[in-house]
Amino acid sequence: MTTREDCIALDEGDPLAYLREEFLVPAGALRLDGDRLGPLSRGVRARLDGFLRVDWGTDFTAGRHLAEMTAGKLAPLLAARPGALGFAATVDDAVEALAAAACAAGRNRLLAMPGEFPRAAARLGAKGLAVVETGTPEAELAGDALLLLRHLDPATGALRDVGAFAARAREAGALALFDFSETAGALPAALEHSGAEAAVGRGGGFLGGGPGAPAWVHATGEFAPALSALPAPSALALAALDGALDMFAGADIAALGWKARTLSALFLEALGEADPLPPARRGAHVVLARPDAQELAKGLAADGLFARPTAPDRIAFALSPLALRHVDAWDAAEAVRARL
Repeated sequence: MTTREDCIALDEGDPLAYLREEFLVPAGALRLDGDRLGPLSRGVRARLDGFLRVDWGTDFTAGRHLAEMTAGKLAPLLAARPGALGFAATVDDAVEALAAAACAAGRNRLLAMPGEFPRAAARLGAKGLAVVETGTPEAELAGDALLLLRHLDPATGALRDVGAFAARAREAGALALFDFSETAGALPAALEHSGAEAAVGRGGGFLGGGPGAPAWVHATGEFAPALSALPAPSALALAALDGALDMFAGADIAALGWKARTLSALFLEALGEADPLPPARRGAHVVLARPDAQELAKGLAADGLFARPTAPDRIAFALSPLALRHVDAWDAAEAVRARL
């Protein structure tokens, strides 16, 4: 059985330990909600200061080539071509632009899991798309369909097989769009290899862009026209994301994924819970079913442990391989056990 001392030994040999030093986290706080806001990094603070002093303050360029620079840094994390990447103000804006490209290509029926894209579904429905929410969207695939799917199942924390869904969509003559907001930066995305023609994600969360971070967009094939129709993000927000991505330079993305899964396994073991997911579907998230999820989250926050209730009876813990040590996962589980 693993012990806390074993976790400390893992941390001593962790090749990614240097990444944790990039984050400015108050002493005594454990952020297991970093898939949303994410902690501030030194790189973001320095980049924003430089943008204010130089790009805006003296050169007056306002980041003229900022989008191209940021795409170049992001591309290796996503295994995508920089030329296939763009940025939008929000994920909903990005989804709307990609859906417009899909409509122009004859796909005017949107398929989504129930409740996973409420704002986007409402906006697209108002624009005339037929929105179909179903627990088995793959069964509804046809030549008029656009599949909209999250990489992470928010109800269970399981990873969905993007490659398999993309292949099914192609076989049916449909198009598919995937949201990597909860996984990009912590797990390999491999967009070019998965066959995903379109993908989006928040620039915050594991990518570290902070509040108001722009959405990133990957568009190829029939989705490609969307890249020229994206609502531009704030230059300051894009500069923050650009600064955040510097910490990934030289990082082994496969190692990040391995550490994320290890942290999740350690958390579950220390919690005394069997892993309900097969290894291939486990990522950086642990989702627990608890009837008092909201109150549990409040109690944990009072202890300095921040998690996120995703439903009245669900609480999610995002175990960042960048900002957390192995012993942090163990200590977090101990804190949860004390509250159960």
